[in-house]
Amino acid sequence: MRFEMWLVGPLDESVRRSMYMDLRAACTHSVIATIITFIPIILRRSGASTQQVAYYFAITTLGLLTTNFSVWLMRRFGMKRVALVCWLLGRGSFLLTAFALNATSLLVIFTFFWLVESWPSPAYVQTIQAIYPIQQRGRILAAVRVGLVALILVFTPLAGWMLDHWGYRALLPFAGLSGIGSTLTFYNLMRNLPDTVTDHTRSTMSPIKIVRSDKRMPFYLSGVLLWGLGLLTASPLFPIVQVDQLNLSYTVVGLLGFSQSLFWFLGYLFGGRLLDRIGGIRTLQIVFVINAVVILPYIWATQGWMLLPSSDDGITWWKWAAAGVGLAVTALGALAPIGSSDHPSAYDDMQHVAEGQNGGRTPTP
Repeated sequence: MRFEMWLVGPLDESVRRSMYMDLRAACTHSVIATIITFIPIILRRSGASTQQVAYYFAITTLGLLTTNFSVWLMRRFGMKRVALVCWLLGRGSFLLTAFALNATSLLVIFTFFWLVESWPSPAYVQTIQAIYPIQQRGRILAAVRVGLVALILVFTPLAGWMLDHWGYRALLPFAGLSGIGSTLTFYNLMRNLPDTVTDHTRSTMSPIKIVRSDKRMPFYLSGVLLWGLGLLTASPLFPIVQVDQLNLSYTVVGLLGFSQSLFWFLGYLFGGRLLDRIGGIRTLQIVFVINAVVILPYIWATQGWMLLPSSDDGITWWKWAAAGVGLAVTALGALAPIGSSDHPSAYDDMQHVAEGQNGGRTPTP
């Protein structure tokens, strides 16, 4: 209780119940969140070409480019129904990996997963807006991520060992079960919310009108676009260096992931307070600087341990945004001082497109 008070401060009872239910969903999600980080290595070891690895990183933002279509589905069929179906189908598709025999069949499954995984993101953002007060939102989201990353910290080395001994066809289906379990748990938070929340996504402001009327938005979107484009352009090189040049086993990759998860844990432990104290924009600028520096060891690494500085990074903000887990941190935190309070979803939709273009425009090596 004292740790909770230090982490998030005093909470209303209803907010506290929502936070603990969100925490249970996040902890259940930890398995799939961990295994997703191994997918590029799995693809490369399964015979994926350089172009196929680059394609995988591009499709991780495929769903963000089509978020407007998911909003249309939500208006037609209801926010909760569309979100539930998309999450269950997308995350449940990992069960099919038990029958995947090569990198091509895996890519088909992952393409479908990333497409529908991002579609419920407007519903996720609106749910977070509804259940958490804006003054405490950053700390609460960070506290939930602390629980998530704490389990990832434990599971990452174990997942690497399991991949070395049992293979991906035994491990990846567990990701599907984890995703289904987390979906059903998080849906309890949405159950009492009216589907009329979807009406908030209607906006009379077009993207052109927003850019013309708010001079800060073009600079913000340009920064997000250039950051993501640079990161995704380099991302296919990471598994290629790890597998082809350094010949790292899954176990060693898992140990590197353990180091990364440790710093994620520390980052989320204090990140919520930082976000609330200095704001989303300033926090995002710090993340940009960190990401510009930490990837440098890939230039000169000749042994696995030399990649340790690159595993202690701030890239988690981008990875969770792409996975749809930390989208609220970016959208609600960074956009809060920029976006109009009268049209929050219009600004949010523009960010989705910018993030999606980061992947869609990534050149193939």
